[in-house]
Amino acid sequence: MSTELEWNESYYFNLHDPSAGVTAFMRIGNKPNKNEKSVFLFVIEKDRICGIRNATACDEDRMSCSGLTFKEKDGAWNIGYKGPLFDVKSKEPVPIMSSLDLKWKPVNPIMDYHDCVDAEGAALSAKTASEHFEQFGVVCGKLCVGNKEYDVDATGERDKSEGVRDWGAPKMWMWLNSVYGKDTGFNATKLCTEAGDVDAGYVGTAKSNDPVMKIDVDVSYDKGIPAGYDMTMHGRSGREYAVKAKIIGYATLPMQGSNEMLLVETISETVMDGRTGYGIAEFLVRMPEQ
Repeated sequence: MSTELEWNESYYFNLHDPSAGVTAFMRIGNKPNKNEKSVFLFVIEKDRICGIRNATACDEDRMSCSGLTFKEKDGAWNIGYKGPLFDVKSKEPVPIMSSLDLKWKPVNPIMDYHDCVDAEGAALSAKTASEHFEQFGVVCGKLCVGNKEYDVDATGERDKSEGVRDWGAPKMWMWLNSVYGKDTGFNATKLCTEAGDVDAGYVGTAKSNDPVMKIDVDVSYDKGIPAGYDMTMHGRSGREYAVKAKIIGYATLPMQGSNEMLLVETISETVMDGRTGYGIAEFLVRMPEQ
C-alpha cells in the first residue's frame, strides 16, 4: 500500500431491474492514510430517488460502512444494508427505513484494465486508481425502500480499484456499461486528463473478454445533462462494437472537493448487435449553469 495521502481502495456495485423499474448503485471507499472511509448508496425508483452518503474513520472491516456490507464467497457477493435512505428532492428529508439483501453473481471473467492500456496510458491514469478491475453479473434478492418491496431479478456491473484517487485530476470521464440478456456485457471507460485521454474497457461473455483499446463516442446533452450517446468500441481482437444509447433516468451527485464538477449517474437503454440492454452510464461533467 502506498503512503500517499489520497491512496484509495474502492468497491462499487450497481444493478438495474427493468421489469421492477428499480436501479441501485453503491460504493465503499477506504483512504487509510487519511483515516477516512466513505460510502454512498442510491436507489432510483419510478417516482423518486433515495440515497445516503456518509464518511467515518477507517477500521479493519474495509467492506462495511454505515450499514452497507459487501461479503465475497466463492466469487459471488452478498450485499446487505439496513438503515435510512433520504428522498433527494425533499426540502426537509426524513429517514425512510430501507434494506438490501442481494446476491451478486459474476458472469464474465474479471477484467484487468492493464490489458487495455500501455505504459503511457497507465501513467496518465495514475491519479485515478491505477489498479482497476471490472466485471458484470446477475443480481437477485430483496430491496426495500420504506413500504415498497422489490423482488430483484437484475443485471449489473462491479468494479474494484486501488491507487491514488485524486478527484481533481481528470478533466472529464465517462464510465459506461450495459448488459444484454444475462450473457453479454460491456464496460467502456474514457478518462480525459490535462496530458491526454485514456480509453479502456471490455466486451465480455462467460467465456472471455475482448479488451477495448479505443473508444469513439459522441454524447448528446439536455441542459447540461447527458441525454444519450453513440459509441464505437475497438476491441483488441480487431472487432468494432457499435452502441447507441438513450438515457432513461439519472441522479446527480455533487463532486467531492469541487464546486465546478458534477457526477451524473444515468440509467441507459442501449442497442448493440441488434440486442437491447440496460446499464448505468456515469459522467463527470461541468456543473450546468443555473
